[in-house]
Amino acid sequence: MKTAKPHPPPLSARLRVALVQFDAWPEQPAHNLAAMERLTRRAAAHGARITMFHEGTVCDYTPRLDEFAERVPSGPACRRMAALAAKLDCFVSFGLSEREEAGDGERFYIAQVFFGPAGLVHRYRKTWLWRDDQERDRWYRDEPSRYDPGTGPERFNLEGIDATCFICADGSSRRCVQRARALRPHVVFYPNNHMGGPGQFPMYGSIAREIGAPVLVTNRVGGSWSGMCRDCRGGAALFDARGELVTSSNCDGREEVLLVELPL
Repeated sequence: MKTAKPHPPPLSARLRVALVQFDAWPEQPAHNLAAMERLTRRAAAHGARITMFHEGTVCDYTPRLDEFAERVPSGPACRRMAALAAKLDCFVSFGLSEREEAGDGERFYIAQVFFGPAGLVHRYRKTWLWRDDQERDRWYRDEPSRYDPGTGPERFNLEGIDATCFICADGSSRRCVQRARALRPHVVFYPNNHMGGPGQFPMYGSIAREIGAPVLVTNRVGGSWSGMCRDCRGGAALFDARGELVTSSNCDGREEVLLVELPL
């Protein structure tokens, strides 16, 4: 495996980021958005410029995309969180199911969006979708059966830094990591939605080392439907450009706002 040289930071400053883990209830966007607002306010009160939530924050995985997927940036969750970002003068990133009109009908994506004081900054659509052939979609996690793929990581600018994003199973794809490395980002945002815990940390470190940039990880806690995803344990973390774990949240399933200092 070829390892990239760590990219030098553009500025001699630090950016405070909040990596949040909480129990987002499936198909309960009102409950989840209330929790997201509460936690974003807490993060902003402690000086966080960016608050990041896990994959699928708004409604978790669901087979009812006609009801719960929304357009970006005009959907209800997007408008609500965009208004909060403007009010608090901060940035917030969260996951949702996105719908889009296409020539052959509607398409649906697993998306991570970034809103700031001026509105939408970036939208990433999960590309390397997770197949759940063994469990036969028992927990609505056979993603290709209902979601369309995105087009891969892109570079975007957030608070003066060049960033990229990918989601959960994307990080298991060699092509995804190679594409992200070619973008030469200063930071990688990596939201997840799985059982998590320290067992995932070696993979995150390897990704950071290969790309040559810090990786910011979020993951949920609590119950995502049932079965294998009933006991999600969290494990938000910051890995530096050498792949070393800098700090992490609790991995025993408790809600937490992890504040990290990101070099700029």
